[in-house]
Amino acid sequence: MPFITDDSIVETDLSLTARKQASEVKKGLWQEPQASQADTRSVNTIRSLVLDCCQQWNIGHGGSALGMAAVATALWRHHLRLDPCTPDWFDRDRFVMSNGHVGLLQYIMLHLSGYEIWTMEQLKGYCHPTALNFTNIAKTHPEIEFDGLDMSTGPLGQGVANAVGMAMANKNLRATFNKPGFEVVSSMVYCSLGDACLQEGVALEAISLAGHLKLDNLVLIYDSNGIQSDGPIDLTFHEDVNAKMWYVNHVLSLCGLRRGFTNDTMNRACGFYVMEIPDGNSNVAAIRTALEHARNHAGQPKFLNITTVIGFGTTVAGTCKAHQMAFGQADINKCKDLWEFDSRTTHHVPEDVRQDWSHLRRKGPRLVSEWKQTLRQYGEKYPELALELRARIRGDLGRKWRQDLNTFEVSEKALPVRQSSAQVYDGLWDTVPFFGGSADLSEPNFMIKVPKQAFGSHQPGVNNVSFTGRYVHYGTREHAMMAIANGMAAYAPRAFVPITATFSIFQLYGAAAIRMSALSKLQVIHVGTHDSIAEGACGPTHQPVELVNLYRSTPGINYIRPGDAEEAVGAWMSALDFKGPTVIGLNRGAVPLLEGSSRHKVAQGAYVLSDPVDAQLTLVSTGGDLYRVVDAARILNDAEISTRVVSMPSMRSFEQQSDQYIRSVIPWDGRPVVSVEAMSTHGWARWSTASIGQNRFGTTVHADAIMGHFKLNAEDIVDRIRAYLDELDGENAVMAGWRNI
Repeated sequence: MPFITDDSIVETDLSLTARKQASEVKKGLWQEPQASQADTRSVNTIRSLVLDCCQQWNIGHGGSALGMAAVATALWRHHLRLDPCTPDWFDRDRFVMSNGHVGLLQYIMLHLSGYEIWTMEQLKGYCHPTALNFTNIAKTHPEIEFDGLDMSTGPLGQGVANAVGMAMANKNLRATFNKPGFEVVSSMVYCSLGDACLQEGVALEAISLAGHLKLDNLVLIYDSNGIQSDGPIDLTFHEDVNAKMWYVNHVLSLCGLRRGFTNDTMNRACGFYVMEIPDGNSNVAAIRTALEHARNHAGQPKFLNITTVIGFGTTVAGTCKAHQMAFGQADINKCKDLWEFDSRTTHHVPEDVRQDWSHLRRKGPRLVSEWKQTLRQYGEKYPELALELRARIRGDLGRKWRQDLNTFEVSEKALPVRQSSAQVYDGLWDTVPFFGGSADLSEPNFMIKVPKQAFGSHQPGVNNVSFTGRYVHYGTREHAMMAIANGMAAYAPRAFVPITATFSIFQLYGAAAIRMSALSKLQVIHVGTHDSIAEGACGPTHQPVELVNLYRSTPGINYIRPGDAEEAVGAWMSALDFKGPTVIGLNRGAVPLLEGSSRHKVAQGAYVLSDPVDAQLTLVSTGGDLYRVVDAARILNDAEISTRVVSMPSMRSFEQQSDQYIRSVIPWDGRPVVSVEAMSTHGWARWSTASIGQNRFGTTVHADAIMGHFKLNAEDIVDRIRAYLDELDGENAVMAGWRNI
């Protein structure tokens, strides 16, 4: 039960009257710890460093860092389970800063905690014009590749979903491996967020799912300062956040308070256990109490609503001007004098403060040592589980998945590539620690043709659901699904291989999260079915023609469009080998198994499917369009126009091959090379002399009729190529220049 201590920490409600009643009900249950001088010194030291780091290059996001200094002190100095000497310790608590502009505060915490790479010199490089010749790690927003940073954040709200993904990964590991007396996974996930995060749809999608799943290992820390870039949040936001987050039924039964509540309110609440700290500027003791209670409270995710003042102590405190600025020497002098610091010194950590934080470098190794001892004893009693857990810790997927894919037998029947892909994925489910599912499209995505145990807490009337399950029913939450998958991947590299699935067009909802997985080099597999105008009757709203350009042009994304069942096997091979995100585009309708297709050549990005003697022409295609191109080539060859066919499932992989290989596949000697893809032709000029594509939106007709409507059937392709060859009239196709035909 939450403790009410003279309004220093308040179990949330909908009225001040109810809050007062709750305080009276709980009176005497808790004696508030006294704020320590050491904590006060730490808070003031942190704030002094924030001022100095923003002033040093006349720029920086310091406002919320000033406001959250007491929150950071309570969390990092007293609460988090981590080891600065072993930054990647598997069972450390995870921390995600969804309000990523407050990254400076996290860097200061890492410095005070004793992380070796987070030196004072690195703090002095914060916002340096050239990032100290590009060696500085104190970026404007946190980036995952540096010790102590569990997630790259910046786009507001995504960090909340990342934290939900981490909590889901942690919950599954707990349920899978923990045994009575052996808590080999006991860490928690903490996430700070600001007012703007709660206005982002991705955060609200993730919060809804977290409450539904009852992720009691997740703590959201809300920096409620009432300010965003344009001004007070009252300009745009009047929600009762506590009421929206609150799991009302619990509080009613606990406190007997009914004032202000209706059944409708209960039904809308998100299922979080909410505590409120009215003074987050200085009351470290109250924040510590709330954090400790949050760790121990079971059955619900937790939401700490902590009121702070942005730009605390400065002349712009409580205004949007404090968000990003150098505060000026006059403000710095005033604040440092008030906090009993020498205003003539900069970037100074008093020796007593260093001593007060030094215990973390002693505590951390002790925690790791105790955990390793538990792990050894666990291995003696549960040797098989221990072997699997150690493989997860190492991120070792083993060899069996590759052996299985090398020998996988594909169907010789004509099948949609989405179905062929699903057969591969189903075959790997028990071998690879996949974790994921679909955004309410499990059947058309072919994600559960083989039944799988669903992830989640037990629900009355719902079978085959537990936290040991790895299939996630995301509901229609595409953006959150993809950001959650990033959190799963970041929790521990390759402990899981997260998967998302939806119709390709709906991946646009989560494109920002896919981009973040590429930026962070997170191994996530995004399955997009119904990937072209051949989707058919749902019409142009569901028919992507432009998405391939987004994925092909975004650095770090492995985009694959397999053309048949054999290439579908190769797509999964490539995705499991790639240390970053893979997007697999899959067609809707049935395609034949193509002669010459190769699972192993998918890794090369493109390869020759057929190569007659003295070829005059090369046709290049991808995905569900490939079989039509094979048919078109057959017609051309029968007409004595010798035609090669190249499959190019992955432009990104192909461009990484040697020049010699590239020119053996795509000749650049003046003979025409024509790409055929029922999508935008943008980008094909690099690989072809002419392109047949779809540079307009689709239409609403049956899938069987749409290709004929847009002149993309085999016979239509032949007609367009004949016209192109007539136009060239023997001219060098390369010199003639690329064109749409």
